[in-house]
Amino acid sequence: MASNSEAGPEVLVVEIQAHDRPLASDLLPAQRREVVRARSVEEARARLAERKFDLVVADDSRLRAILDGLFAVVGVFTPEGVIVDTNRAPLVESGLEPSAVLGHKFVDLPWFSHAPAERERVAAAIGRAARGEGTRFETNILRTRGGVMYVDAAFAPLRAADGTITHVLGSGVDVTARHYAEEELAHSRARLAEAQRFAHVGSWEWEVGSDRVEWSDELYAVYGIERPQFDGTYKGFLARVHPDDRDSTISVVRDALETCSAFIYDHRVLRPNGDVRMLHTRGQVVTDEARRAVRLVGSCWDVTERWLATQALERSEAELHAILERVSDGFVALDREWRYTYVNNCAGKMFNRDAASLVGKHIWTEFPDGVGQPFHLAYERAAATQKPVQLRDYYVPWNRWFENRIYPSPDGLTIFFTDITEQMQAEEDLRASREQLRALAARLDAIREEERRTISREIHDRIGQDLTALALDFAWLRTRLPEGDAEARERTEQMRRLIDGTLATARRVAAELRPVLLEDLGLGEAIAWQAREFEKRTGIVCSVDAAAQVPSGVPSAAQLTLYRILQEALTNVARHAGARLVSIHLAPSGDGKHLVLSIQDDGRGITEQELARRTSLGLLGMHERALVVGGDVAVRGVAGSGTRVTARVPIQSGPGSD
Repeated sequence: MASNSEAGPEVLVVEIQAHDRPLASDLLPAQRREVVRARSVEEARARLAERKFDLVVADDSRLRAILDGLFAVVGVFTPEGVIVDTNRAPLVESGLEPSAVLGHKFVDLPWFSHAPAERERVAAAIGRAARGEGTRFETNILRTRGGVMYVDAAFAPLRAADGTITHVLGSGVDVTARHYAEEELAHSRARLAEAQRFAHVGSWEWEVGSDRVEWSDELYAVYGIERPQFDGTYKGFLARVHPDDRDSTISVVRDALETCSAFIYDHRVLRPNGDVRMLHTRGQVVTDEARRAVRLVGSCWDVTERWLATQALERSEAELHAILERVSDGFVALDREWRYTYVNNCAGKMFNRDAASLVGKHIWTEFPDGVGQPFHLAYERAAATQKPVQLRDYYVPWNRWFENRIYPSPDGLTIFFTDITEQMQAEEDLRASREQLRALAARLDAIREEERRTISREIHDRIGQDLTALALDFAWLRTRLPEGDAEARERTEQMRRLIDGTLATARRVAAELRPVLLEDLGLGEAIAWQAREFEKRTGIVCSVDAAAQVPSGVPSAAQLTLYRILQEALTNVARHAGARLVSIHLAPSGDGKHLVLSIQDDGRGITEQELARRTSLGLLGMHERALVVGGDVAVRGVAGSGTRVTARVPIQSGPGSD
């Protein structure tokens, strides 16, 4: 204390380092210590007015507990990259003691021993942050227990009140699972459909040649516009990118087109009302056989809340609660005694309770109906194994579906959860709608086949018989013509050829409408006849290998499906392929579970754009026909080498084929 009574109070401000013991326990002897706690600044003022205290300290243990409960890695560094503070996440992950981390350069830790290039990237990022330039990128570190972890890392400057940069704030989230999932998806041509399961996620596709851009409904919502407000072009997309991010976006897209490689980047977009949203974009390039980029596909995560939260961390610890309240999911933190230490307002609304009133209370005392439910068991498992658990399940007491992400720590659990009831209902409605449409298509197909049979019978029985009778009568009439009338005989000869041709056409049309050969002689003979008729009609040579015996386990409906697919495929060859040869092969699959029909031509080869075209009704019809009987169709084209259509139908193991 100051000896001069006129001097102002002397204040000792202690900056607590990571994992220090409580301040009061170190500064005052235990036998002389009496600790009084105030839960707010207002309560502290009231107690100071009542009595004098020898020492007043700030207790940030509750804030520390919340930070330690986060699944993300958070650290504070000197501008030179020396670690001065960190939460528990990196210590738990690495198994290192605080003494092995604090006071050491971040890039000198064993996490970077496997990759000098990553060490240099991280060091450079810390250096840029120390100069006032924030950065974010994906890196990877070596786990202490073995294996590589991929991390979504960010570094930003921390400034004093006068604007001077005093420290660097670093954060990282384990994205290993996401990284490997995206590597696996790189081998497929599917859009990133998984992204649709989460709120604020949209998918996109850009056809480079035609400059056609398509967005999912979720992406329109992220951009805050309706479909008519977007012209569906690359230029139209760039117009909605924040001006400060436009050049970098153009550069990323240009590099992807040149290298045909996957890409990841962040950019801001401007909504019509002036709002700014931050998007995390991942994409890949679809190429043709010549490795030329033909289409870009990807997904966008609306990470605005996380972006805002990272910015908010630069301001003060007092804003932490506001950051958590901006999280759109429910969020709670539990201690080891299963008592709430934090409940955000979104969780309170889901619980139909006041969020603040739950703090300090036992979860299973407040919600006893949850005991024994899958979520209760998942919490127990995460606490016991100290491994994160993600669970999507139906919560019986509330008659709702939830998705929970549970992150354990030695101090308890941190839980994010989302009500996905509407999403699950939408998925179920979509599945039911597809099944109904498929059943309707099967019914329409059956009606169409029946109509074909009826028309075929009419042509065969009525028109065919009438033409035959006409031919006989005409032959009788020719015998009555005068011997010397050459002109009459020439005209009657033309009429005879016309009658014969019409009769042949009627028979051919009747056979195509109702393949009697398929019913009488089997699928192989019907395919051979169809190929001969196609060759006569088009001049395209057909090679047929369909002599194999059709297994008895193939239903007649499935055989008819293969026959109709053959007809459609040959029609496409005649119209579009420019082929000279068609090879047809029919045989059981190697495992004996399917009957396989393949049609290969030597034409120009169907393109990816034609396969993806929604107006290709013939291809769509082939797929739907096969699905009705439990089969499938694959179409593959190679430029200059032709197109192969492969159709499979299952061979039933039970007795009978119908």
